[in-house]
Amino acid sequence: MAFSNRFRPMNELSVVHLAQSDSEGGANRAAYRIHKNLQLIGLRSTFHVGRQHLDDVSVIPAHLPGVGLLASDIVAYINALQLRSYPRRLPTPFSPVGLRYGLLDRKLFTEADVVCAHWIAGAFLNFSQLETIEKPIVWRLSDIWPFSGGCHYPGTCEGFEQECGTCPQLASDKENDLSRSGIKARSKSFARLNLTIAAPSRWIADLARRSRLFGERRIEHIPTGVDLKVFRPRDRLEARRRFDLPENGQIVLFGALASTQDPRKGYVQLVRAMQILASSGRQNLTLVIFGGTVEGAASEIGGISVHHLGQVNSEELLSFVYSAADLLIAPFLEDNLPNVVIEAIACGTPVVAFEAGGIPDAVDHGMNGYLAPVGCVTKLATYVLMLLDHNDDRFRIAAREIAIKRFDIAVCSRSYGALFRDLTSARGKPHGR
Repeated sequence: MAFSNRFRPMNELSVVHLAQSDSEGGANRAAYRIHKNLQLIGLRSTFHVGRQHLDDVSVIPAHLPGVGLLASDIVAYINALQLRSYPRRLPTPFSPVGLRYGLLDRKLFTEADVVCAHWIAGAFLNFSQLETIEKPIVWRLSDIWPFSGGCHYPGTCEGFEQECGTCPQLASDKENDLSRSGIKARSKSFARLNLTIAAPSRWIADLARRSRLFGERRIEHIPTGVDLKVFRPRDRLEARRRFDLPENGQIVLFGALASTQDPRKGYVQLVRAMQILASSGRQNLTLVIFGGTVEGAASEIGGISVHHLGQVNSEELLSFVYSAADLLIAPFLEDNLPNVVIEAIACGTPVVAFEAGGIPDAVDHGMNGYLAPVGCVTKLATYVLMLLDHNDDRFRIAAREIAIKRFDIAVCSRSYGALFRDLTSARGKPHGR
């Protein structure tokens, strides 16, 4: 990134973040981390959210008085009724735009120099509201929803490069379907915006450059960051005792939001890989799962014991979860730059994953883990066995070093600060890609 040298001091810059929530889901948690670290480096940073959970004076609700979490769920449900016209659609997330529950605080935007949008789907805002923000906007891409017709991940579809329509996720055979109307709504509103794109992974940066909506915009690659003081290697024995895990033997970790329910997270592929491990005669192996449903969950797979932790909301506790494991398995079929992968390597836990989305940004094959072709469960299981058979700490040391080099939240936040300063110093000037 090459930014202008005509920078304003950090303490003179004011940024307002827009996010659907202050804590729900990886995208929102990553956004909140950036917000808090921008405050640490001197920016006046405010987090404007539709669904507030945290007791933080810098988090300002962006909704009508009296509108609670239930009301936001109801509005999202009403918007999703549009999907009933597509009864054969795939079980993948698709977020239509329609009603919204978010109400922007005009005073915040009057005082702001820059607005940073994050994950704002889920009926939080509509695009016409963005048009009323007469300040530079940086949109941090959590997925492709900002430049698609409504889907969050494209699969093999390239419709976002043109005007969408005949959407495979909707199982639509009509050009003028919900995805086409979604692209048109975005195109109309975005034309009026002073918009810069921030891409957490090289993968999503490439998709944005190929897209019809963002292809001519300025696109900066700024990796997702984690707090390396929180996510750090912990004593393995202590970590296992905290969660009543076997003190001896080896532990494979799997986790994500809705880890056992969302097909994109690869739980089916995980089960198949564990069955292969079980058939290999591997002894004293435990699978630990967090982020999924505990009730009714399997207690063993092919004879391998499964320990379910459920939701782990504390970042400090999560660092102990990662440190308890010999490796993280990430069979995600499609993802941007998963928090769990960079959190794991920050804790010195190597990763075996599919070579999907932005994961190769964090996993160097043969250095801090292994990457299998997407969907190749046999190769995934083979790499798990290879990593478990390593008796030295080479992979763990490399994992931590790569996290320090690439994903320090302090460096990430300074990059955003530099981008914000560059935009305010060059306000009014057109930006190319």
